[in-house]
Amino acid sequence: MSEPLPLSVIVLTLNEERHLPGCLASVAGLARQILVVDSGSHDRTVELARAAGAEVVHRAFTGFASQRNAALELARQPWVLFLDADERVTPELAAEIRQAIDQATDEVAGFWIPTQNWMFGRWIRGGGWWPDEHLRLLRAGRARYRPEVEVHEVVELAGEAGRLAYPLVHINYESYREFLAKQARYARIRAETLVRQGRRPRRRTYLGQPARELWRRFVTLRGYRDGPVGLFLALAMAWHELHTWLLARRLWRASGLANDHGTPAGVELPDASLDLSVVIVSYNVREHLLACLETVDAGLRAGGLRGEVIVVDNASSDGTAEAVRAAFPGVELIANRENRGFAAANNQGIRRARGRVVVLLNPDTRVARDALGRLVRFLDENPAVGVVGPRLVYPDGRTQLSRRRFPTLLTGFLESTVVQDYWHDNRVLRRYYVADRSDDETQEVDWLVGACLAVRREAIETAGLLDERFFLYSEEVEWCWRIRRAGWRVVYLPEATVYHHESASAGQEPASRQIAFDTAKVQLYERLHGRPAAEILRAFLLLNYLARIAIEGAKWLLGHKRALRRERIARYWQAFGSGLRATRP
Repeated sequence: MSEPLPLSVIVLTLNEERHLPGCLASVAGLARQILVVDSGSHDRTVELARAAGAEVVHRAFTGFASQRNAALELARQPWVLFLDADERVTPELAAEIRQAIDQATDEVAGFWIPTQNWMFGRWIRGGGWWPDEHLRLLRAGRARYRPEVEVHEVVELAGEAGRLAYPLVHINYESYREFLAKQARYARIRAETLVRQGRRPRRRTYLGQPARELWRRFVTLRGYRDGPVGLFLALAMAWHELHTWLLARRLWRASGLANDHGTPAGVELPDASLDLSVVIVSYNVREHLLACLETVDAGLRAGGLRGEVIVVDNASSDGTAEAVRAAFPGVELIANRENRGFAAANNQGIRRARGRVVVLLNPDTRVARDALGRLVRFLDENPAVGVVGPRLVYPDGRTQLSRRRFPTLLTGFLESTVVQDYWHDNRVLRRYYVADRSDDETQEVDWLVGACLAVRREAIETAGLLDERFFLYSEEVEWCWRIRRAGWRVVYLPEATVYHHESASAGQEPASRQIAFDTAKVQLYERLHGRPAAEILRAFLLLNYLARIAIEGAKWLLGHKRALRRERIARYWQAFGSGLRATRP
């Protein structure tokens, strides 16, 4: 008999005396730790778990995701396998798990496992119930569940994920009544999540969402393969959608929830009648914008997309609005009388958008021939993805650093400061710039540089518009942070390419750019890490300007490029004098 693996098998339970013995028997001898986290069972669950040799920990139920995260902290082995009490590990899957753990490289942090769902005494093959993959085999310390997603929990991995071939056997439901009761419970949990996310039902939601779910389950996912049972399941899931939104409406009315803390709430956009809406915000970059529009027009044709282009001009003084009207009469132009800022102007365009995908595009970009088509197709093929961005490249073909992780507390004190000038190769910034991953592979990231972002309409409706308190810079970081908190994924797609000249608008006014960049950084830190962290960062950045003034002054005294040193000293002094307070220029 093989030795137990360096593995913790974890089972969450509540009154599971009927299923738990079979579950624990299927993993006997497989793992060094068998852990049952019980939420207050009043049947024989705990007694049966201990009889099978499992450790038992009692923890009041606080949500599926939080229960799993708490259980991860109790694992004593380097690998964790999560099971439900009504799931079974077959001998074939056990052997594959053993092989996967033995051969896993350091880059691998988890494995997807397919699920063979048995309902009403039969294996269900259609309707999305097969292969029904889940991330269940996880490397301890490099996985966590998103606490805001309580139904069908979402795992975040610090590393790559592999896939196993043999399935878990899930003895799902034995009666139709049991199935409907469980879906009613899930509907209540999901409705509460929707309200927390700020998602309100619209009139068409009550008909459209159930109808789409019925079609998706029975036709698109071929539920018809399971005959009358497949039809029942499709109808039941359609009812689940309607029930969820009715409960959400009841919760909204009962609680009177309102967004009173400045965070953009969910938004209702015009009906989607096009494949794609491209929104471009411009400010004194006429020639760049005209060249960009040429490539967008070609890209829409190459991708076979029904699309529209919306240009929002922020009071340019170089004749941008007139040039767009003359050269591109089919473009919808919004000409602002004042510079409203990048986020606010993008929101103007988004509110007009009729595409099921909205692409935010900088005017100093050039879209490669099929880039737009690739981005839209990727979103169509990956319904859990809310945002996808292309590979950004400089005009000479070099890849730009466009992938990021969210900044930690330390990141702000290193990135684009005098510290980075003299210590650029450090662990904090390598993590921030995702230096541990190749820019040639498709990958999930925290956020992407906003020069080109393709955003699913539903993600915008869920998370809301860009936060207009960000005048310039960091708005895409906060937006991606909010979109991910709403349960959507953000993905980098290198097979789509967009050429980016970088900072064409902001680069015209170096002092204003410096002030805007660091002011936005302080605002972002207040959003992500709280006001005390933001105020400490503000003070540090102001001291950073004084340090830079001293360095530039020393170089001026040495006679090195004195004109350049005077210009930089003036820029840093102006930035210091601003106090990095969020006011519009």
